[in-house]
Amino acid sequence: DESFTFKRFFKRLRMAAASEEQALSASLDKSAEAYPDEDVQLIHAKPSPPAATWKAVATIAAMGFVFGFVFEKSRVFEPKVIQAQFRFESWLMLKMFCAAMAASATCLIIVYLHSPKTFAHVRDVFHGCKRRGVFTAVIPGGFLLGAGMALGGGCPGMVTSQLGAGVSTAYATMLGCLAGALGHGLLEPWLTRLTNAGFQFKKSYYVDQALGKSYLLFSALLVVMAVTAIVVMEVLEPWQEETPMPNRTPCHVFGCKSWPPWASGLLLGLLQLPAAIVLRDTLGSATGYSTVCSLSTAALSSKTKKKHYPSFSSMTQGWSNWWQVLYLCFAVVGACSSAAMSKSLGDAPGLYPAYGFCGGFLMLFGARLAGGCTSGHGISGMTLLNIESVLAVPAMFAGGIATAFTLKALDA
Repeated sequence: DESFTFKRFFKRLRMAAASEEQALSASLDKSAEAYPDEDVQLIHAKPSPPAATWKAVATIAAMGFVFGFVFEKSRVFEPKVIQAQFRFESWLMLKMFCAAMAASATCLIIVYLHSPKTFAHVRDVFHGCKRRGVFTAVIPGGFLLGAGMALGGGCPGMVTSQLGAGVSTAYATMLGCLAGALGHGLLEPWLTRLTNAGFQFKKSYYVDQALGKSYLLFSALLVVMAVTAIVVMEVLEPWQEETPMPNRTPCHVFGCKSWPPWASGLLLGLLQLPAAIVLRDTLGSATGYSTVCSLSTAALSSKTKKKHYPSFSSMTQGWSNWWQVLYLCFAVVGACSSAAMSKSLGDAPGLYPAYGFCGGFLMLFGARLAGGCTSGHGISGMTLLNIESVLAVPAMFAGGIATAFTLKALDA
């Protein structure tokens, strides 16, 4: 009997995960013998690419669609809302961000309890892809990312929602993002010396490991803090009073122009579960831009690419790289569908195209420098308790706040 059941589905997922873990363990053991002095766990623990089956494609497509849909409903994608958050004039973005973190942390707790090996693999992959100097890359990159968000009124993943919802200047921000990813990739030989310089975390890469405490303790505390923050903000400033498009008449749930930002954030954070279980990866967006830009080196020889542009060389092919591109494409579809259902397509105001382009450049260049964007560091890294993410996120907010108030002072 081949009938589909959730029990059988999850049983197969566990069997597949166990098989991959055995293969990874064998590979690491061989590497440890060959390189006894190296940190093999992090150097060789690269993403196990999800099989390009219809199930994986359907999962990615659904995740992207939901991402774009809930962002459009939250109204957080609107450039003016992002700028107002950094000036402390609106709390929609922070409400959604806190809800997404709480939901993501809850999902990772489930993975931690249900499949510790999968959780450990996701952690190893996450930090293995992001090892870099704290003061030369993580914090400056986070600051640039925040500055770009305040200037361009978006974030790498959010730009796709702006495109789908018909924001007039979204094209400029998207072009800026691609330019930032391309610039970072072409400057990689010089930037590598910078990102590898200075202090790095060598022994403990996560908060719970550094303090010798349980992951459950800190992740549960993070959930409580995030929920408490949402409640306090909602009491002081109800979302209905600050949303730029209030629902003035009773509406169907999918036809409403705006949802509570915490509800949209909750749905966004829940995407961490299929990302971890099915894709054996975490939520992120910035890599998708670099993957597209890696095609710029397609005409170069393999030897030249590997020597001068190793990052682009590794991104040109491989399902583990291109899944984010598919994810972002379906985010555009999701946002467009949401706006069409609420008859608000093209209603969200944009910014000056120059601001959008420059902001997009800064946010993607900063995200690649820091090793993660608002999704990668903010939603995934923070809830994995990665120490670099804990430093990158405050730097991001610092950059956004400084830029937003500078623009306000210049009346720009």
